[in-house]
Amino acid sequence: MPRGKFMTALGKEGVPCSGGYSPLNKDPYVLGLVKSRHYQKLYPAETLKNWADRNQCPKNDQLCQEAVWFTQNMLLGPRTDMDQIAEAIRRIQKHAGELARA
Repeated sequence: MPRGKFMTALGKEGVPCSGGYSPLNKDPYVLGLVKSRHYQKLYPAETLKNWADRNQCPKNDQLCQEAVWFTQNMLLGPRTDMDQIAEAIRRIQKHAGELARA
């Protein structure tokens, strides 16, 4: 099932979640740093030229596309809270086919 549909289903089960971060090495702000005059003073041109290639993180990219995040305070509750989250996921798994088609 696509992550978005899974997160929507979790929300309907009363379990808030999010997709987390996007890949920070591809963030426009981070990419802009390489072009800043400060970085150009600090680092040789060859280092900056190859920066983007050296900072490829394919496993992180995959994680950012597939992960589902829970806030830390959700995971600090009692065992019954964890059981409710697990049960919601089991219900979603049981009905995954029909949810994916919806």
